[in-house]
Amino acid sequence: MNMQEEFFKNQLSLILESRNAREDDFTRMQLEQREKVMQSSSSSINAEEQRRKTEEYLRFEQIQDKEMANFSAEKEKLVKAHDEKQDAMKRRHMEEKVQLEEEFNEQLAKLMEKYSPSLSENNKS
Repeated sequence: MNMQEEFFKNQLSLILESRNAREDDFTRMQLEQREKVMQSSSSSINAEEQRRKTEEYLRFEQIQDKEMANFSAEKEKLVKAHDEKQDAMKRRHMEEKVQLEEEFNEQLAKLMEKYSPSLSENNKS
């Protein structure tokens, strides 16, 4: 593998590692927030306060679940769009590669024709 190819592979690797770390942090923060709300709802003085905090936690949980479902749906769309862009890029690359090879074949054929013995020279011998 040449140095330029290695450089680009390393760049992509760093980008993916960074993205994965950010997603892990996001997930961890969501879980920590849920845990924090759950702990605050379980540490109450009387039954009425306990009931109120439990209701607050359940509301929070419903809202967070809905938001995470929305997040997952939007992320799925984002991933699909990203995959489609990558597929289009690969297709363009392959089309360019085919075109490049066809152009090379044409140029090589012209070069071979230029340096091929002509028919008139063959008839002279």
